[in-house]
Amino acid sequence: MDSMNVTTVSNGSRVVMPPAEQFCDAYCRAILTTAYSVVLFGGTAGAVLMSHMMFKRKSHSAIATIIINIIVLHSFLLLSLPFRLSYYLSAVWKLGSFTCRVVSGVIYGHMYLTFVFYVAIVILRLLIYFRKLQTQQLQKFHAVVLSVLIWMAGSLIFLPIFFLQYGTDPIYTEQQRCFEFHRSLNCREIIIINYSIIVIMMTTVLVLFLIQLPVILRLIKAYWPDMRAHQEYRAQIKSFFFLLVIVVCFIPHHAFRVYFIQNYPEQENSKLILYNEICVALTAFCCLDMLCFIGGVIH
Repeated sequence: MDSMNVTTVSNGSRVVMPPAEQFCDAYCRAILTTAYSVVLFGGTAGAVLMSHMMFKRKSHSAIATIIINIIVLHSFLLLSLPFRLSYYLSAVWKLGSFTCRVVSGVIYGHMYLTFVFYVAIVILRLLIYFRKLQTQQLQKFHAVVLSVLIWMAGSLIFLPIFFLQYGTDPIYTEQQRCFEFHRSLNCREIIIINYSIIVIMMTTVLVLFLIQLPVILRLIKAYWPDMRAHQEYRAQIKSFFFLLVIVVCFIPHHAFRVYFIQNYPEQENSKLILYNEICVALTAFCCLDMLCFIGGVIH
């Protein structure tokens, strides 16, 4: 019979914890190890090659400045992945609860800040297309200011949640396991935050898709069959690519999150948690975006 872990919380009560295998067995760890390994090597290659290309071109455009921010965000996530991989390979976390919280929090901070920068690129290019913003008016200085504001806003929102709420329950502190903070979904405040983020993200993506698709169709009609020769068309296709990255990498996590929130407290089973962890891992695949540009998937 599997042994059960017992943790003593601050009020002196004893909470019985399920065995580690219930949360992520060998099959689960194999999937996650493979996924994060692909992201680590592919994302690192893309970030290095894109950084080299941008340094070589010495671009001073606003969009290039935002791309640099995305590369920095990817770099933070990529630096955290070896910690995740070592845990999934050994099935034991030996670096303490705070390090676990940091490594776990990085993937969420990366996802939401990357989402904001993706959206910023799409909106800026749409404003230029609709002549609401002139390219000459959009200088590197404006992009730097926008980047600083995004980082500051992200920090002011994320850091208080991280230090005051995320993974701070005593139930997590005496374990040799990590990345199991989904138990906090029993907290009403966390549920409200999750639902709010889901609504904001999905509404934003839907609205941008409804604007972006007609723009691309109009440009195809105007420039056919040589639309690829036109800078305006290529810019909007790149924006559409970022929207696709959001849909492929971020939306599945948030769509499943609704089901997970509604069912996890009643059905604490390994399959539900495995699917949730796979969706979390899928968000990291956005790090391959730069490799797609370098590889010529998006010209």
